[in-house]
Amino acid sequence: MAVDNKFSDQVTTVGELKKYVEDFVVARNWTRSHSPKNLAMSIAIEAAEIMEHFQWGDREDFTPELLGPEKIDEIRMEVADVMIYMLSFCRALGIDLAEAVQSKQEKNEVRFPVDVVRFVE
Repeated sequence: MAVDNKFSDQVTTVGELKKYVEDFVVARNWTRSHSPKNLAMSIAIEAAEIMEHFQWGDREDFTPELLGPEKIDEIRMEVADVMIYMLSFCRALGIDLAEAVQSKQEKNEVRFPVDVVRFVE
């Protein structure tokens, strides 16, 4: 499935990403296997694949400069896998992802007031 325009965080909406992923799934007749349970498991599996890249070493070992472009690209592909499954998961359950993020952050603002929990170095 070719994309007429190049996607980027600056111009692509969550809705456009959801539609793009949904079209891919539907074209392959995968909708039946994309149950919330299967998608939740896939999200966890792909997230674990991201963690593998950081399994050993200290915080200082994982700067973009030390990781290098090839490793960053591998991580980028795993991040994409997580997001693809997350978008499908939201579609399967009718979750508006942008609204959910906003709602959660509003709760976090109350739960973690900046004047109380701000980290000071």
